[in-house]
Amino acid sequence: MIRRILCSVVILISILFLPYWVYIPVLFVGIILFPFFWEGIFLVFLIDVIHGNGMKIFPSLISPLALSVLVALVALLYIRERLRSYV
Repeated sequence: MIRRILCSVVILISILFLPYWVYIPVLFVGIILFPFFWEGIFLVFLIDVIHGNGMKIFPSLISPLALSVLVALVALLYIRERLRSYV
C-alpha cells in the first residue's frame, strides 16, 4: 500500500515539474505495475487542467489522454484476468 501511495506522489510531482515526455510514460508504467490504478484517471484529468489548452467553444467531454488511460485500464483488467501468475 505504501508503494502505491509513493508511486502516486512521484507521478504527481513529475506532472508538476517534468516535461510531458517524462510524466506520460511514468503514468503508464504505474498503470501497468499496479492493479486497479484508478488514481491514474484523476492524474490525467489533473494533467488536462494544468497543461491543457484552456476552454474552447465546444470542449470535448474527455481528453484523448484520459481516454487512452481509461482504455488501458480496462484492457489490463481483461489481460490480468487471463494471465496466470507462476510465482
